[in-house]
Amino acid sequence: MTAVFVTVHLLAAGVWFGGSTALVFVGVPAIRTLDGEPRGRAMKELGLRWRPIGYGALLVAAVTGVVLAARDWESTTSFKVVLAVKAAVFVALLVASYLHNFVYGPRVQAEARAGGNQPTRPTLVVVGWISYSLTLTLPILGVVLQRLT
Repeated sequence: MTAVFVTVHLLAAGVWFGGSTALVFVGVPAIRTLDGEPRGRAMKELGLRWRPIGYGALLVAAVTGVVLAARDWESTTSFKVVLAVKAAVFVALLVASYLHNFVYGPRVQAEARAGGNQPTRPTLVVVGWISYSLTLTLPILGVVLQRLT
C-alpha cells in the first residue's frame, strides 16, 4: 500500500511542480506579449483554468504526504526536523499562493482596468517568485526525507 501512496504523492507533486513551471516559463511570458484587455483576460483565464488542477494536486500531495510521514514518524530526530521544515515550507507556499492569486493578482487587474499605474505589480511578481521558490524547495526536502528513512 505504501507504494500506492508514494506513487500518488509523486504524481500529484509532479502536477503542481510541472504546472507551476509551465506557467512561470511558458504561459505568463506568452501572455505578456499581449496588451491591454486581452492580456488581462488571458492572464485571468490561465489562472482560473490552473487553480482546480493545481490546488487539487497540492491537496492530494498534502494528504498522501501526511500518510507517508505518519508511517515514518518513529524515525530519527533528523527526519522529524526536516519534516517540520517541509511542513513550514508547505504552509508558506499556501500563504504565498493565496496572496498571489486572491489578493495581489485581482488588485493588479483592478489597477489595469482603471487605466493608471499598477503599483501592486512588482509585489505580485515578487510573491509569485517566492511561491515558485517554495515549490522548488518541497521536492528537494522530500528527497532529503526519503534518504533519512
